[in-house]
Amino acid sequence: MNIKNYSAGGPVDIAVDLGVVPEPLPEIQTAEDLNRSVGPAPPQIVRGLLHLGSKMTLNGTSKSNKSWSLLDLALSVATGGEWWGHRCEMMPAIYINFELHGWAVKERLNALQYARPECADTHGNLHFWNLRGKNTDITLLRPQLENQLDRHGYGLIILDPAYKLLGNRDENSNGDIAGLMNEFERLAQRTGAAVAIAHHFAKGDSSAKAAIDRSSGAGTWARDPDTIITLSPHEEPDCFTVNTILRNLPQKPEFVLAWDYPLMRLAKDLNPEALRRPQSKNKICSDKEFIESVLGTDSLNYKNVIERAKSQLTMSEASANRYLARLKDAGQIYHQGGLYWAVKQQVGNN
Repeated sequence: MNIKNYSAGGPVDIAVDLGVVPEPLPEIQTAEDLNRSVGPAPPQIVRGLLHLGSKMTLNGTSKSNKSWSLLDLALSVATGGEWWGHRCEMMPAIYINFELHGWAVKERLNALQYARPECADTHGNLHFWNLRGKNTDITLLRPQLENQLDRHGYGLIILDPAYKLLGNRDENSNGDIAGLMNEFERLAQRTGAAVAIAHHFAKGDSSAKAAIDRSSGAGTWARDPDTIITLSPHEEPDCFTVNTILRNLPQKPEFVLAWDYPLMRLAKDLNPEALRRPQSKNKICSDKEFIESVLGTDSLNYKNVIERAKSQLTMSEASANRYLARLKDAGQIYHQGGLYWAVKQQVGNN
């Protein structure tokens, strides 16, 4: 193909949009120019997790409540509430739905607002665009999206789910997914909004992989987004360990969420390391195993408990603390005078 030279103005934008000519590159800068010309970081629309103008993926297994979670995120941003313990900046948000029936979205929203009365008033900030069954190749769809989105000044744009936007792309092709991510990037740059999408895990045992590698398809799914949040099945039913992989913010400790219809709620008493392993029906360490291996018939001080947990179960101090707190609350172990012992034992059996 012969590439023509285009003059500045509208025709260049059209040509760039169609891929006929590449987008012009910015000038090379000195350090001094960089400091003068580049402003501060944009506001964090979800504190500690996501900046305005950035891209986020929420990854999880099938039926891991990703759509519920993203709808809850949209509600949290629209009302300035909290999402999984993280304060959100109150800004207009739009949930663009490519999968659910319109009535299903309405019922989910009503259920969420009933469960979160502090979010009952959305201040006109929460919008929906139901595009189930519409042409969803993002390259063809993006110009139409921009025409609508430019009118509202959104802080958050959710596109759910990602696979509905692939068109003829192969999710296993790095080149194809790089092109998909470029479309999301253009949408973020055009609108200034954070763009969030849902993506699914690969088949098989996700616990055998690093959190960043659990999503299905090409490696670009893991390399491109600024914020990656994974929902990995926990050993406890209807619970998920959350990992956050953050490009521009400090990394956060993993934590556990429990599905409590219609919300994912923080489960601070559960061990994030205890992922479900399909090949085994047993926990990484059952409560009975912890008591028998660590306490046995003894009464131990805290230091001895931690040393035994490490030597007998290769368990970290943080994990042992979670077991101690949970088992004490459940009445299975006693803690008095600086000593821990199993309920069936008496103090002084050292």
